[in-house]
Amino acid sequence: HTPAISLYADDVMVFCHATAEDTTAIKEILALFGRASGLTVNFTKSSATIVHGDQAATEMIAHLGCPVANLPITYLGIPMSTRRPSAAQLQPMVDAVGARLPTWKAWLMTKTGRLALVKSVLCAITVHQLLAFAHPKKTLKQIEKIQRGFLWAGRATANGGHCHVN
Repeated sequence: HTPAISLYADDVMVFCHATAEDTTAIKEILALFGRASGLTVNFTKSSATIVHGDQAATEMIAHLGCPVANLPITYLGIPMSTRRPSAAQLQPMVDAVGARLPTWKAWLMTKTGRLALVKSVLCAITVHQLLAFAHPKKTLKQIEKIQRGFLWAGRATANGGHCHVN
């Protein structure tokens, strides 16, 4: 069994079984990476999370030398748990999309400029989150309303009209 790995910039998430073989392999891989690159893992800033396991699994993972964190956790801004997140749990992501809007200078931007901002920034936040799981429809509608409002009215919400931002 080969552990699955998610790499993003300087963040790494490794999915493995809580066995002596896997934890030893992970430690050896990280040590080899350190020798090859000159970079070392800061185990005090790292954490291990048990998805399905018991006390023996927790003790096995503790041998990695990092704290054990319980679910739910946040990885790269994405809430991670064994269940699909609710709309309430995803509200901080919706708020982050709204906070990225420069509404105070939207009137200085052309509609083309606002469209470019919606496509490049506001959609990127949502796509990043959608890579991990499917959002509840309520969350998607909230984000679409923010994008539509900024595109057409230069503010977080727009009333009336029916438009769709692809």
